[in-house]
Amino acid sequence: MYNIKKKFPIIHKDQNISEAIKKISKSKIKILFVVNKKNKLLGSISSGDLRRSIRKKIDLEQSVEKIMFKKPRYFKKKGNDLSSFKDIICIPVVNKKKEIIDLEFSKNLLNNKKNTVFLMAGGKGSRLMPLTKKIPKPLLKIKGVPIIEKIILNFMRQGFKNFIISVNYLGHKIKKYLGNGKRLKVNINYINEKKYLGTAGSLSLINLKQTEFPLIVANSDLLSEIDYNNLVDYHNKKKADITICGKNKFFEMPYGEILGNYTKVNAIVEKPKIYHLINAGVYVIDKKILKNIIRNKKLMMNEYITQQLKKNKKVFCYPIYENWIDIGNKIDYKNNR
Repeated sequence: MYNIKKKFPIIHKDQNISEAIKKISKSKIKILFVVNKKNKLLGSISSGDLRRSIRKKIDLEQSVEKIMFKKPRYFKKKGNDLSSFKDIICIPVVNKKKEIIDLEFSKNLLNNKKNTVFLMAGGKGSRLMPLTKKIPKPLLKIKGVPIIEKIILNFMRQGFKNFIISVNYLGHKIKKYLGNGKRLKVNINYINEKKYLGTAGSLSLINLKQTEFPLIVANSDLLSEIDYNNLVDYHNKKKADITICGKNKFFEMPYGEILGNYTKVNAIVEKPKIYHLINAGVYVIDKKILKNIIRNKKLMMNEYITQQLKKNKKVFCYPIYENWIDIGNKIDYKNNR
């Protein structure tokens, strides 16, 4: 049996989907190769496979065999050119026993992306008062680094360099801290909201000619490890007008639930867990549907999306399995700082 190197992105067939999520979240290449006890290649699991399992509400305690792709590509010798393989980041090299002995990587593993990233940083952070009385919420620190800086650095590490930041409350402090982005090796431009425009109203002030689409839009109080390249690819493949990132969150009811109607009882479930797909506050938006937003008028994102749905625009959900933290109140901030 070939001794697989520890750095190889592998997972054993008996491990569950939850383990796959943990492993792939830590991996830069966002793919795992499934092997048996003898380290023979059996399949592969991509971030897309994990998202499909979330969409189908597959039990995350099930074996990875349930969701793996059973016919993965592989090479039988080293020194291969991956340029002809579109959207392929990594392909394993196997021996005669089909054991993984090496990996071949695409030379285009990380390219600079042209897409503009729009960060909404104009809110007052009322739920975090008095912490935000003199400091805007995006500049509150997590592990010694301002939230908005962590967000920008995460995008930058994935190849995104062009940012627009919409500011209002204590916006001058955000502009003074981040400047033009040179210190962080990115380009930052600002939109100054004369009045608070909500979570979507500031989109009306974008210079469409100087913005690269599709546009990634994100709140400035969210920390996440979302694969933004995969998100944009998903949006483009779906030919979507808007793509909304959705996160599965479960809530445990503190009571036993009676199943049945109001007279006949079929069962009682003790403290059931209820799953909801929530809006994760990250979006991809196409250029053509931004043209009709009324300038300088307050507009919330849920209102804007509802308007687009009524116009029969293509709105898709992109399920995320990656870590996601909403710094929305003092408890969340205290638990993560």
